[in-house]
Amino acid sequence: MFTRIVFVSGFLGSGKTTFIVKLVESLAQRNIKAALIVNEAGEIGIDNQYMKQLGYNVWEIFGGCICCTLSVSLEHTIQELEKNYHPDVIIIEPSGAANPETVYNSLISFGIEKERIANFFILDPTRIEMFLEILTPLLISSLELADCVLINKIDLADGESIEKCRELALTHGPHSPNFLIDASQSLSGELSGYIADLIVKR
Repeated sequence: MFTRIVFVSGFLGSGKTTFIVKLVESLAQRNIKAALIVNEAGEIGIDNQYMKQLGYNVWEIFGGCICCTLSVSLEHTIQELEKNYHPDVIIIEPSGAANPETVYNSLISFGIEKERIANFFILDPTRIEMFLEILTPLLISSLELADCVLINKIDLADGESIEKCRELALTHGPHSPNFLIDASQSLSGELSGYIADLIVKR
């Protein structure tokens, strides 16, 4: 048995935080214990139910799942969560300015096996033209690294932009599944089932 490490990447404003809240709710409903590492707890909209001080603040959210703010090193935070809470999965929300490859390499450098790590990349089709214009190398490398691509804001984007995102995902991440989502709504049964299977797979 080991703890799965999931980090949710995406450009600023892509909907990472909204998705993560829905993800943790979905996992709690399936009795999967999650620990969530964020930069700022206020961004998640958590009730500040103070639980424990481990060099950072810890809250309980969504049926026993744990959330903490990253005020010590990521490596130490992961170690303490595994030691004290024994979660099934640790979900990491890096800064929107963080390069997913940097986060991934950091996790590997901590001695975490590749098989334990999954990267969910959230793509916002309403801004895909801007991303292609000024962030093409980072966009492509992010898609190549992703284990799963989530095309968000389908309620706001036009069909052409959504299709362009799907084409990019298939071109640069042909072995990674992609899902169309509206992160403001509950996760679909297909997506929540896929994620649950990924987490409990040993």
